[in-house]
Amino acid sequence: MDIELRHLRYFVAVAEEAGFTAAAGRVHVTQQVLSAQVRQLEDAVGTPLLARTSRGVALTAAGAAFLDVAREMLALLDRGVAAARHAAQAVSGRLVVGLSAATGGLPRSRVLAAFAAAHPAVAVDLEVYDLAHPAAGLLDHGTDVALLRPPVDAPGLALEVVAEEPRVFVLASGHPLAGRSSLDLSEVAGLPWVATPLSVDGCAPSAFRDDWLAVPRPGGGAPVVGAEARTICDRAARKPPDPQRQNFSGRPRSRSKAASANGH
Repeated sequence: MDIELRHLRYFVAVAEEAGFTAAAGRVHVTQQVLSAQVRQLEDAVGTPLLARTSRGVALTAAGAAFLDVAREMLALLDRGVAAARHAAQAVSGRLVVGLSAATGGLPRSRVLAAFAAAHPAVAVDLEVYDLAHPAAGLLDHGTDVALLRPPVDAPGLALEVVAEEPRVFVLASGHPLAGRSSLDLSEVAGLPWVATPLSVDGCAPSAFRDDWLAVPRPGGGAPVVGAEARTICDRAARKPPDPQRQNFSGRPRSRSKAASANGH
């Protein structure tokens, strides 16, 4: 007779429960069926594995040796099943990720690292988009998913928050206001701002720019645009600040988000 997995499971249950009654409940068979299956196993092995007494059962020397191997075989089978299921569910292929110039730093690194750890079989291509492309390639399907900073005023996008940060003002280190822990918009009225360009990727043209410039403002008033930049790193380079009127930029208080195009 061939030894089957059920024989191993039944034997391990009886050995660990030290009796047929509790073991039968554990493996969901009747006591008579369980006893017959263990007898079949002993016949196949060729020696008694259990010593049956009025108080229960005890392992024989052969049974103790066989128990260790039976446990190892069942554990190995469980690992094999788990590995097969994991492989069947594994995602593979290529993912094009759009990176907005308005995002970066540790949150972006954490998201990309977490995805790589969860889906090692997926090849990731990174495409960087400047500030004139708030949707980072999603609207023309140049990317599959994107890390961006809202607002992204366009239909058909699903967004999920991955990080938040406060609005900050960026000033020259020698500016009189640079040492302040907080500033109100009224205190910077009249100072020139470094602005983003109008959007050209299909988003509402002024939505991202207005949010960057904090428009509309409480009490009205319009910002003074002293320079325009398409990327974060070139803001100072596009137009050198006047020594008497240092350019100033505001990073919007917003949430960095992962986004995807619905149906893409």
